[in-house]
This record gives sequence, C-alpha cells and structure tokens, in this order.
Amino acid sequence: MSTVLQRGPQRENMTIMDQQVEDLKERMRLLQHDRRANLEFLEANKASNTEEVRELREENKALRSQLTKLQKKGSSSKADIHVLGNLQKEMLGMRTEYDALRVQSNKCKLKLDKLKDEARICNLEDDKRNHEDSPLSRQIRTLENR
Repeated sequence: MSTVLQRGPQRENMTIMDQQVEDLKERMRLLQHDRRANLEFLEANKASNTEEVRELREENKALRSQLTKLQKKGSSSKADIHVLGNLQKEMLGMRTEYDALRVQSNKCKLKLDKLKDEARICNLEDDKRNHEDSPLSRQIRTLENR
C-alpha cells in the first residue's frame, strides 16, 4: 500500500516537471523568435543606412566638384561668394549627417554581432536540452529511480 501512495506523488512531480520543461521550451522558442525578428530589423536598418551613406557620399562629391568649379572661376562677385558660402554650409551639414549615420551604423553592427552571438548560445543550449531529454536518458532516469 505504501508503494501505491508513493507512485501518486511521483507521477504528480513528473507531470509538474514535464509541464515546467514544456514551459521552458516554449519560452526559449519565443525568445528565439524575438531575437530573429530583432536581427532581421537590424539587418534592414543596416542596409538602409548603407544606402543613405552612399547617396550622401555621391551628393558630397557633386557639391565638391561644384565648389572646385566655382573656385577655379576665381570670380569675386558677391553672388558667387554667397553661393560658395551656401555650398560650404550644405557640405558641412551633409558631412555631419554622414558622420552621425556612420556612428549609428557602427552601433547597429555591434548590436547585431552581439545578438548573433546570443542566438548561437541559445541554439547551443536548446540542442543541449533536447539531447538531455532523449528517450534513452528518460529510461536511464526511470531505472535509477527504481
């Protein structure tokens, strides 16, 4: 009769443990989905930043060529000086924007690398957990418990 009483709580404990394991697996799956979504977002952001940096470089190049043309003319009229000043201001603004985007892109790259490392760790832990919960290991545990 005592064996019957012991089996009841053991079964309850096993179902509770199984339930906890299933909950942990579900949490891991959700975390992996979140990380993947975050990685995809960062990749898209990185691509758009790269494109914007390229466009800014092209604009900067065009402005510099205009600036050199104006400087070669050597005209000292007030209108040319005004245009030159405006182009220099515009070039400085674009350079500032380019620098800010480059910093943001570098931050995103670092965050992306960190998230990729975390995703690899999660995958390794998930593989380890799946390996520990194999039918052979369950059978060994039941034999040990006997």
